[in-house]
Amino acid sequence: MSLKRISPSDPRVKQVLVGIAAIFAICVLIGLIYYAGTLPGFIGECFAMITGIITTPFLMEGSFIIIGLLTVMFINNWRLRREGDELVYLEEAEGPGSESLPDSAKWAIYKDQPLDPECPDLLAQVEGALEIGDHETAIEALASMKDSDRDSPAALKLRIKLARDTGKSDLLEQLKAKLAASDH
Repeated sequence: MSLKRISPSDPRVKQVLVGIAAIFAICVLIGLIYYAGTLPGFIGECFAMITGIITTPFLMEGSFIIIGLLTVMFINNWRLRREGDELVYLEEAEGPGSESLPDSAKWAIYKDQPLDPECPDLLAQVEGALEIGDHETAIEALASMKDSDRDSPAALKLRIKLARDTGKSDLLEQLKAKLAASDH
């Protein structure tokens, strides 16, 4: 039987160390309460009475339950302050075609609230559609543009790319000529 070597960066090591530290802190606290009971005067008597309550058979279990609860609450409060809230935002892919996505692409978890989606202008939609190879969407976005916007140099460059990608060589030459004319 071979033993698996645990890396110090493993999160389980950190959890065990925190647990050991909590148990050690409780033992030190109980020891300090016991030794504080040996102090002279009223303070010593108070701590001696606390030691008696802690070590009384039926009260001992209750006092350890209270100490344990307080310890768990302290550790959880410390962890929340260090790591932040556990609230996360879940985005799920919905709509047509989402059922064909792999499971890992159907959802995303964000620690911070995602920004509101923006509606890009038609030129950005054409550019995005061309980048992912969605020529139909690029053509639809170009068709919904005004004629003056469609003949701008930026739109002409995208139209040239679309013509090149779809294999329309005659349209490609016309668009190149139109772009060259608009540059002068």
